[in-house]
Amino acid sequence: MRILALSGSLRPQSLNALLLREAARLAPAGTEVAFWERLDDLPHYSPERDLDPPPAPAAELRGLIREADALLICTPEYIHTLPAVLKNLLEWVVSSGDCVGKPTAAWSASPSLEGGARAQAALVHTLEVMSVRVVHASSLCLTLARSGLDDGGRLKDPAQEAALRGALEALAAAVATP
Repeated sequence: MRILALSGSLRPQSLNALLLREAARLAPAGTEVAFWERLDDLPHYSPERDLDPPPAPAAELRGLIREADALLICTPEYIHTLPAVLKNLLEWVVSSGDCVGKPTAAWSASPSLEGGARAQAALVHTLEVMSVRVVHASSLCLTLARSGLDDGGRLKDPAQEAALRGALEALAAAVATP
């Protein structure tokens, strides 16, 4: 199984990017987690720019989504919602139809007490409007401050590690049962 991991943060060492790297480490046997880290390369979306062929970063992203069995999207929370750069990514993808029916886990990681719950809810809503198959059993909101990670970027809390493993197993099960 191939999961495409997408971070909604531009920072390479963001909590979201680190959490996706933990997902790759904790993924079930036989699961490959691939990363697309060109979020900052996507131009602002406008239907007039969505030509054939689309801009190279959008074409690359769409191709990786088509090849993936599932998606794992992790968003920070900015002003109680998902960041504009992640919304821009989703706008580049929606018109292609490449996400329709794609099993997807919607995660948020935030140092707030709610773990980015508002951003995660906004992400889930947007994905459902796009006809993505959101796997609710694999979706998480994690209260995760940098202190929750060791120097290698690994989770310190066994309960959070277990939650990640369970979410990844639920996503794998969703792929196995279309």
